[in-house]
Amino acid sequence: MLALIVAVFVIILSLASICGAWWANTTLSNITVQTFTIVNTGVNVVDTGVGRVERLVQTGRTEVQQTADTIVSVADDLRANRPILTALSERVETRLGPTVDQINQALAPVHEALTKISSVVSLLNSIPFINERAPRLDALDQALDRLSALAADIRQLRTTLREAALSEADRMTQAAVDVLTGVTTRIDDRLAETQANVQQVQADIQALRDELAARQARLLLIYNLSAIALTLILLWVIYSQVVVMRHHWRLLRRPAAAQISGSPATVVAASPASPVANTSPLTEPVAATPLEADPELRPADMSEALPVVPASGGVTAPADADRGRVVNARRRGMTGGLCKHR
Repeated sequence: MLALIVAVFVIILSLASICGAWWANTTLSNITVQTFTIVNTGVNVVDTGVGRVERLVQTGRTEVQQTADTIVSVADDLRANRPILTALSERVETRLGPTVDQINQALAPVHEALTKISSVVSLLNSIPFINERAPRLDALDQALDRLSALAADIRQLRTTLREAALSEADRMTQAAVDVLTGVTTRIDDRLAETQANVQQVQADIQALRDELAARQARLLLIYNLSAIALTLILLWVIYSQVVVMRHHWRLLRRPAAAQISGSPATVVAASPASPVANTSPLTEPVAATPLEADPELRPADMSEALPVVPASGGVTAPADADRGRVVNARRRGMTGGLCKHR
C-alpha cells in the first residue's frame, strides 16, 4: 500500500513538473522577447538618427566646399563681388549654421538610445552564456565634442565674411583668404570626422542587431528543447510508476482472491502397483492393503468405472476428470470389504 501511495505522489509531482516546465518556458520566452524588443527598438532609433545625421553632415560638407570655392573665386575682385560675399555670409548663417544645429539635435536621441542599449546589453551579459559587445559611446561623444567646436568655427566664418563684404578694399588680402579657407577646411575636416564616427556607430549597431537576432533565436530554441526533454523524462517517470502500481495492485488482489475461493484439494493418485493409504474420519486408521490383491475388497464395477490414461514411464493412471469418483469408489470398497472381513 505504501508503494502505491508513493507512486501516486510521484505521478502527481511529475505532472505538476511538466506544467511548471512549460510555464517557465513561456515566461522565459516572453521575458526574452520583451528584452530583445527593447534593444531592437533602441537599435532602430539609433539607426534612424544616424542615417539622418549622415545626410545632414553630407549636406553641411557640401555647403562648406561651395563656400570655400566662392571665397577663392571672389577674392581678386572684391569691389565687384561684394554682393556675393554678403549673400555668402547670409547663406552660412541661414544654411550651414542650422545644419550643424540639426546635426546636434539628431545626435541627442541617438546618444540617449545608445546609453539605454548599453545598459540592456550589460544586463544581458550578466547571464553566464551571453557575452555581447555593447556599442561604444566614445565615438559618439567625440562627434558631439567636434560639433560643439564646429559652432565656433561657423561663427568665425560668418563674421569674417561679413567684415570682408563691408570693407572698402578692392581685393581681399591673402591673409584674409587664408583665414577663410583655413576655417572652411577645419569645418570640413570636423564634419568628415563626425561622419566617420557616425558611420562607425551605424556599423556597430548593425552588427549588434544581427547578433541579437541570432541570440534571441538560439535562446528560444534552448528553452523549447529543455522543456521538451524534461517533459519526455517526466513522462517516462510516470510510465514507470504506472507499471509499479499495476504490479503492486496485482499483489494485493492475489491473496484476496485465494481467500475467497479457498485452498484447492490436492489429490494424489497412486499407481496400481503401489499400496494406497486411506484415513477415514469415521473409522480408525487401518493398515494399507492392496485393493487389487483381495477380490472381496475390490468393488464389482471398479474395472468399469476406472477409465485410465497412460502416464509417463508406461504406468497407467486414472483420468483427471474421474479421479474424484475413483477415490470415492475405493473408499466405499475399502469400508465395505473391511466390514465383511471383520
